Amino acid sequence: MGSVARRGAAKIHEEPLPVSEKAPPEDDQTPEEAEEARLRAERRAARQARTQQLRSEAREAVERGNLSEAPVKKPDKRSRGRRRTPLSESGSSTHSQKLEEAVGQRMAATLRQRLERAEEAYEQEDYRRAWRSLDGMAKEAPKVPEVRELSGLTLYRLGRWELAARELEALRELTGRTDLHPVLADCYRAQRRWTDVDLIWAELQASDASSAVLAEGRIVAAGALGDQGKLNQAVGVLSKNFQLPRRAKEHHLRQAYALADLCERAGEIPRARELFGWLIEQDELYVDVVERLDALR
Repeated sequence: MGSVARRGAAKIHEEPLPVSEKAPPEDDQTPEEAEEARLRAERRAARQARTQQLRSEAREAVERGNLSEAPVKKPDKRSRGRRRTPLSESGSSTHSQKLEEAVGQRMAATLRQRLERAEEAYEQEDYRRAWRSLDGMAKEAPKVPEVRELSGLTLYRLGRWELAARELEALRELTGRTDLHPVLADCYRAQRRWTDVDLIWAELQASDASSAVLAEGRIVAAGALGDQGKLNQAVGVLSKNFQLPRRAKEHHLRQAYALADLCERAGEIPRARELFGWLIEQDELYVDVVERLDALR
């Protein structure tokens, strides 16, 4: 469940294939050919849906600081951030439990059904329905990682930053995982808890996280600096060791878009043009890159 929940499941919209990509008439196909054509269509639809989701997430990555929500109390500048156990001292397998161990076989069957319903709703991006199934489950099974993970991610999607951070911090303590640190840091970014953003980002950098996870964390860390008006520092964080690749992956596009936005805001217009231009070469429909580049000419 973790990988599905972490990335979020895009809705797959079935759309007619272009004429050139339509399968030949069924009468001319063998069963094997028909099955292969069906699988190709499904993969193509999944890629299209994922692309749409990535565009939405890329926009969110640079707009978190401008969300129109209730005013957040400014943190005490002297705050040293949330007290947390260092990862080297947490994440023991004895900290976490399986659902059956936590609540017993009979109760586990009921909670498992609720968890599966929540996961299905989450995959369909119906986060309110997902939370209706999850609500209260963390109290019943506080040491079950899959419960804390899906609860945290669902609350994050609902914009309930403080509660989402609580669940993700619990997951961190149970497992020692850092793959959801970008989400956790973004929860603190939304609350203007800059010290906690910095601490989570530092912890992520010291971990063995993948390049994709590090890129997501870097986007959040830079975005938090940008929210504070520290645009030059933000550009520096997001630029560190970043080069435009020949074959771009998802996280390259997201990082390039966030960096282009920060460069524009910092007055580095030539570099912003370069980045938006590169993004157009990769995918001219990516977010609003065409309009952003036109506005800089």
